[in-house]
Amino acid sequence: MLGANKEPYEPQDTLVIFKDDGTADVAAVIEINDDRLYAESAMTSYSVPVGDFSSYTGRKGRIFLTGATIEASSDYQRIAALERSTVLRQITHYQGDPPIAAAGMSLLKKMLIGVGIVALLIFLKAV
Repeated sequence: MLGANKEPYEPQDTLVIFKDDGTADVAAVIEINDDRLYAESAMTSYSVPVGDFSSYTGRKGRIFLTGATIEASSDYQRIAALERSTVLRQITHYQGDPPIAAAGMSLLKKMLIGVGIVALLIFLKAV
């Protein structure tokens, strides 16, 4: 009975930043790639380079720890804001593919050629 109400286990990766002023910030990890770890908390987001954190395994998922100075922590926040604004800029400035040039003659050119042929026939018939 008790086992029937359990939901499937979904691990939650967490980033913990220990600052040198004695405070810490905890953020949920959103994305990890070869270059960086991207995490978001309720107040801010962080982009931490791969070499700056250690990883551990907990009961609910991986835990990434990093010790940082106040300056490094604010740098992580600025990098995350820059990445987010770059992505948003690329999305909003997308102009689509360039239009494909018409393959063949336009309608105006066809009409002018037709009028020219009719005029030539009228001229030849008159002569």
